[in-house]
Amino acid sequence: MGFPIVLPIIVKELTAELKPLAAEDFCDIIVSPSAVEYVPQMSNPEVVRKLIGTTDILSFSMVNLPDEQSEQFEKQSQMIISSYPPAQYYWQIRTLMMSVLQDRSVNFEKRFLLLNYAIKTVQNMIDRGQPNLIPPFIGDFTRPDKDYTEVLEYFKEVRPNPGYSLADGISLLKSLNKPNAAYKEVMNTIYKNLGVSGPETLQMTDMKKYISLRKEYTETVSGEKARYIENVMINLLWAYSIPFADPSYNFWDNFVFFCSLYNAVKVMVTCYMPGKDNDDFIKAISALDSALRATGKDVFGKVITAVKNAGQGNNGDMAMLTLS
Repeated sequence: MGFPIVLPIIVKELTAELKPLAAEDFCDIIVSPSAVEYVPQMSNPEVVRKLIGTTDILSFSMVNLPDEQSEQFEKQSQMIISSYPPAQYYWQIRTLMMSVLQDRSVNFEKRFLLLNYAIKTVQNMIDRGQPNLIPPFIGDFTRPDKDYTEVLEYFKEVRPNPGYSLADGISLLKSLNKPNAAYKEVMNTIYKNLGVSGPETLQMTDMKKYISLRKEYTETVSGEKARYIENVMINLLWAYSIPFADPSYNFWDNFVFFCSLYNAVKVMVTCYMPGKDNDDFIKAISALDSALRATGKDVFGKVITAVKNAGQGNNGDMAMLTLS
């Protein structure tokens, strides 16, 4: 069987709508250890519009390359796995993350808690030299009838810390390159809504006001617009090849980066969107994606280094970041 190509169904729809653009014009084409993956670029506003307009679970299709075209990708995959053996579980962990992130029976923020538990468990199995336990664990964790009550109970003592979330989110957002006027406008609006002049005066934020904004965000993502954030984060999951963004970091570090990305999106939407509409949401996400692209893959290492230097990379810290 040939090497697989995986792409979201919306790629076909966007190709029809964005003529004369072809998929290669608005998608990243990433060769992962398991597939060639097409990822629509959210820097294109029409991609974001399609993502938030998709009401059903974002679905993907898979086709296999002819054998003669597969050989180069299969060799590349074998080389990756040879140099980093845990990469053989890339697709299973991706499947785990997709299954949990798209489980709409669970509040979106709690889905991150489930992933927190699952990815830490997988990383511990690798660290103990028991990677053979990964497939049965993932199979059990993603059962359709899985009851997550006990897992969520594990985080019952975690208390939100809005100041931590705000500082972490702004830190990432302001560290990005500013590729266009739209991103600068988004950031200026964020500071204005926080009642500060810029990141240097962030400590002067009225936290009661921010908590009120945060409550509004929670009500938004727990309602009909929950799919907006869900589909944005699914796209970022694929865009950064999580859990394999950088083979010099382990799977848990990948999840830490993903949590930081989610928190940055959360803080941006929380502070930018009051009084705004879907077109503004599209503008903000598109501007953020443009800024992430302008910054490049270095953002991964910078985030992980900053988290580790702050001593905030454990699963309790990530749970707090998710809930704050």
